[in-house]
Amino acid sequence: MKAMSTDFSQKDISQITTYQSGVAQAAAHRLINRVVTDFLLAYGLTPMQWFTLGFIYDSGTVGVRLSDLAKALDTTQPYITNTIAPLESKGIIKKLTHKGDSRIKLVTITPSYVETVEEIEHGLRQRLRDELYNEDNISRDELQAYIHVLYKMLRTR
Repeated sequence: MKAMSTDFSQKDISQITTYQSGVAQAAAHRLINRVVTDFLLAYGLTPMQWFTLGFIYDSGTVGVRLSDLAKALDTTQPYITNTIAPLESKGIIKKLTHKGDSRIKLVTITPSYVETVEEIEHGLRQRLRDELYNEDNISRDELQAYIHVLYKMLRTR
């Protein structure tokens, strides 16, 4: 058996095996996750807490239902409960009772943390640019195509 090159960047997709692309996807995920995790350490957050905060932030002052949050993050209600508990205890988010149905719980970002969410978003974007995109000469168009493909895959589920 002949040894294969590990530089697949210029190969046609039909020449790359599923296990080779799987290894590349897993390695890229670990690399991105390491950069994100390292950045978020300064804020005392995990990546999942950050993703959760992002969805809560996007809901504005109205808040988001815990069940909708679990669905958006493709996880379970108990996992969401465990993810938001430390955020609530740190005063980052607050739970509200829905005005029309007291059984429904909504979560919002506390006003004092909104600016921090924005700071994290801007800082993390810059860190990803500095450590991954610019260093690896990934263009804005290539990154846009990558994100587009990810969202397209998710729509097929």
